[in-house]
Amino acid sequence: MIAEKKIIQIDEVKPKTSKEIKKRKIIVFIALLVIVAGISISIWNSAKAKSITVRDYDSSILRSGQFISTTEASGTVILPKQVEIVSPREGYALDLLVEEGDQITTQDVLAVLNVPDLEDEQNDLTLRLKQAVIELESLESSYSFNTQNLERTISRLDADILEAEEDVQSMSALVELRSSRQSDYESALDVLEDLQEQKEDAMADLEESHISQDIALRKQQAVIDQLDVDLASVIEDIEECSIKSPIDGEVLSLNESLSIKSSLIEESDSLFVVADRSDVYIDFDVYEQYTSLLEVGGQMTVTIGTSTMNATITKIGKIATMDTDGLSAMISVRARPETTLTLTPGASAVASIILVVQEDVLLLPRGSWLTTGNQKYVYLIDGDRAIKTKITLGEIQGNDVEILDGLNEGDEIITGSYQNYIDQDEISLK
Repeated sequence: MIAEKKIIQIDEVKPKTSKEIKKRKIIVFIALLVIVAGISISIWNSAKAKSITVRDYDSSILRSGQFISTTEASGTVILPKQVEIVSPREGYALDLLVEEGDQITTQDVLAVLNVPDLEDEQNDLTLRLKQAVIELESLESSYSFNTQNLERTISRLDADILEAEEDVQSMSALVELRSSRQSDYESALDVLEDLQEQKEDAMADLEESHISQDIALRKQQAVIDQLDVDLASVIEDIEECSIKSPIDGEVLSLNESLSIKSSLIEESDSLFVVADRSDVYIDFDVYEQYTSLLEVGGQMTVTIGTSTMNATITKIGKIATMDTDGLSAMISVRARPETTLTLTPGASAVASIILVVQEDVLLLPRGSWLTTGNQKYVYLIDGDRAIKTKITLGEIQGNDVEILDGLNEGDEIITGSYQNYIDQDEISLK
């Protein structure tokens, strides 16, 4: 018969002794000590690893000096004395007498246009003017002859009237002496009266002739004067076809069609652009907020391409306009460049405009220590260590950084990169 076996043999279990329990407690305690020691060593090693020594670094002494605040602006080269010369009328290219880049005066002919209609009109007006002058001479001669005839007639009538008056007086005396009939006296009187009437008619004719002569001659002279004006206008138009410039300067560009003879040139076609390069300006757009800091006579440094030059502010605009983004108000500032270089109109320029000059400002050189414009800490050198020090920065202009607070003149600051120890409050230096 198989013996019955219980899952737990109660009879075989024996209670542990107090010695075994104590041994186990000691083992647990030792294990805990080992763990605590390991953690402590780890923390100590970690703290030791974070103690950084910097052997190679750049530094600079905080100095007090002049700080120049500037702003940048973009602009365009302007030639105020610049003209575009257009064709006065439709014609054909005849002669081109200049090239691009030539220096010219107001007396120089730049090109000549051929306008056949003007030449035909000039010939027609010249002929008509000659005919009008001949007609005037004919009128003067005709009226002069008529006047002379009337004056001779009046002169003869005067003589006849004088003789008739003598006859009337004689007949009157004879009638009184009864040596002549009354009818003879009356006949003599009729003759005298008839002669007087003829003279009155001749005098009226003479006066009318003078008036008619004056009107006719003035009318014909008006025709001549009008023809003179028309001819002078046509001649002026022809002279305008000998193209000249209204200003002295340089030929900046020309219509290439002028170089091809008989090319059609339309009225108002652009022929030349002429400018006086001696009078050059640069117009800049500056933020309106800086207007109060600008003044006529202020200085700026201008860069055009690879050339840098100084310029003086000559005019500050009074009206603000929005920039291309429509976000900021801009003021136009005009400056005269101080250079002997030949500047191209329309060329882009960039200016650094001086706004404020401050004296005795604490300054540090701009370098790799300055990672952002909002940086608030530097490493201040104190013997063989450098301490992370809170500061307040001002403006950054060129190679200078304005220090507003946190440092004193003469402090030595690490100006190399902080990248490897920016999280350290203190570092060792060697």
